[in-house]
Amino acid sequence: MNPRLTYAWSLIFALLVGHQIYLWRGGLQVETDLLELLPRSERDELAEVALRNLADSAAKQVVILITGKDSRAEAERFNAALTTGLLKPVALPDAAGAQIIDALLPHRDRLLTDAQRRRLQTEPVEVQANKALLALQQPMSQRIGDFRDDPLQLFPEFLRESASRTKIRPVNGLLMAGESVLLRYEVIGSAMALDGEPRLKEALDTAKAAVTPGTEVLVGGVPLFAEAASVRANAEVSTVGFGSLAAIVLIMFFAFRSPRPLLLVVLSVGSGVAAGLSACALIFGKVHLMTLVFGASLVGVAEDYGIHYFASRQARPNVDRHELLKHLTPGLFLALLTSVAGYVMLAITPMPGLRQVALFSGVGLVAAFLTVLAWFPFLDAGTVKQTRFANLWAASRAKWPALRGVPMIVFIVVTLGLSAVGIARLNPSDDVRGLQSSPPELLDAQKNIAIKIGLPSPAQFFLVRGADEGERLQNEEALRAKLDAFIAAEKLQGYDAVSNWVPSPKKQLENRALIRQTSTAVLTALKDELDEDIPPPLETKPLEVSTLLSTSLGAAIRPLWLADANVVMLHAPSREALAEFSKLDELPGVHFVDRTGDISALMKRWRVGMTELLIGGYVVIFAALFFRFRRRAWRALLPTFIASSLALGIVGFLGEPLSLFHVLALWLLLAMGVDYGIFLLEHEAEQGEAWLAVGLGAVSTLLSFGLLAISSTQAIHAFGVTLGAGITIVWLMSPLFVPLPEKADVSSAA
Repeated sequence: MNPRLTYAWSLIFALLVGHQIYLWRGGLQVETDLLELLPRSERDELAEVALRNLADSAAKQVVILITGKDSRAEAERFNAALTTGLLKPVALPDAAGAQIIDALLPHRDRLLTDAQRRRLQTEPVEVQANKALLALQQPMSQRIGDFRDDPLQLFPEFLRESASRTKIRPVNGLLMAGESVLLRYEVIGSAMALDGEPRLKEALDTAKAAVTPGTEVLVGGVPLFAEAASVRANAEVSTVGFGSLAAIVLIMFFAFRSPRPLLLVVLSVGSGVAAGLSACALIFGKVHLMTLVFGASLVGVAEDYGIHYFASRQARPNVDRHELLKHLTPGLFLALLTSVAGYVMLAITPMPGLRQVALFSGVGLVAAFLTVLAWFPFLDAGTVKQTRFANLWAASRAKWPALRGVPMIVFIVVTLGLSAVGIARLNPSDDVRGLQSSPPELLDAQKNIAIKIGLPSPAQFFLVRGADEGERLQNEEALRAKLDAFIAAEKLQGYDAVSNWVPSPKKQLENRALIRQTSTAVLTALKDELDEDIPPPLETKPLEVSTLLSTSLGAAIRPLWLADANVVMLHAPSREALAEFSKLDELPGVHFVDRTGDISALMKRWRVGMTELLIGGYVVIFAALFFRFRRRAWRALLPTFIASSLALGIVGFLGEPLSLFHVLALWLLLAMGVDYGIFLLEHEAEQGEAWLAVGLGAVSTLLSFGLLAISSTQAIHAFGVTLGAGITIVWLMSPLFVPLPEKADVSSAA
């Protein structure tokens, strides 16, 4: 090969290594937000800020709900037994403390709940005056301020009703939810290592064992789900990852009886992955997690170039390495071209996620190809031994029948017919909740906690905009009026809103006028009985949100008050309510954010879009094959098409819902499967070595990705089932459509 190519690629590789060192020392930014896969024009930046704030506030919190005959005593036992250094208690909120009272007291004549407002507007003055007098005569009455300033005790009632919107009450140093005790903890710093060890679960299980039998202890929180996912992933990596790696090493060793082929194939694959990663980091700034997941499967395609080279070296030991590679280059280049052409179809979409996947994969394959082309003849200095394993494998090519004429037509019709039956049973499902693979007991506990204490949903909320603070609060009040109807219909348990505590300026003026009118009337009615003059009306300033943000209530309100919008959190909305909430977008400045629905819609768009592009990918690849093979081009592509159809049919027969991850696997199947057909067609006279290369590549891919089918993570399982079935079929079917020439060599020897 041209030495200048070797020098040029060596220089590029040196730069690539330097960039990889920079990335893995902290320069690599990995994006995990699925909405980042959408075009920026279709994303709501404020909604994303709100989602990040909510996620950050819950990321480290663990909640425990204890219910027993003496919940307080059981909570003390639990807390005493929780001696782990992983968690620290969260300070209790001061929802009705002196600090909040002091902050709101100067604005008390502007604060009314909806119930208070309705009562003042409808209740006769005589009835209100009698209530005021009765309350005044009760020595234990919880009055705040002078009677004449608030004869109806509207301000204390406002505080009680505002605090009552949550089921949680601070009582004697503990948070109570009915008869249950709520304990809240926060993960300490970086103590949550997520190294695959269930430390947090074990610590909580030990504490649960300390309570009296029969006591219900529910545990929940994001850290528990994260730890469960880490434990599961670690177990699967150990069984699937290391198991498949060991099997691949053994197969490569039996085939070549030398570590050199394996190391050089790993070098070519590694250079491809590194190049793809660097290209995405340089062009996009960040690399999305989906790109890494999909791009990591590049191994199954990139390894074929190196394996094919060594299979040919083994079969023809007396041929000069440079001349051999020159002979192999047209076929390898065509395999590269068809794969890259498929990824180019992804790059033309407006979705940045697909473009990033296309760039990672395309650049990665080119880098792997150049590594084989530029370095292998120089680094592969020794001989590649003949092995019994390789000879038997190559010789097995002669046992495959060649389909011609009527038998071939019957075979195609039957296989596609079976595929159609299975595909007809497919039920597309893009609901992201279907991908949930957390332990059922953890999901049930989290759901029960949310219901019992009224936790708001972090996945569905309303975003309320306005020109200024007053308009935002006014628009939020209009939304609250609609949400109250859902509560009355028992479709919603409640909601958290800033305007629960801080009315809009317009509402504050209305409240002040109503309170002044009613208070004056009540004091006038009681003037003779109290023998006191009616004081002048209070002169107060409007209450602003910033006043409450500086109090202990600020921690609860701050996630609801963004720079340019309000967030209204929802408590236990029903499915029926979620389906109707989008209609409230008609209100001024109101937008319903459904994180679950948005991600599900995104997955549907990807699934449908990638399926359409997959069809285009077949057309583009067939055009490239036709340029090389002319009328024989269909022989290279048809096995992959049938394998893809049968793989989908198998998914249908298994009763699994069709998701985006099945379609992603079909893309990879197209990239790899067509390579097998190309190698067999390109080297019709050397069928033994071509069959060995195809077989080693297929088995390696099966062991790398087909075993993912046993994963308990639904997305990974779907990927593994589709790819495992498809690769097996295309591997075994490809030789059926490539008849052996009379003088074809089916041995691995020269």
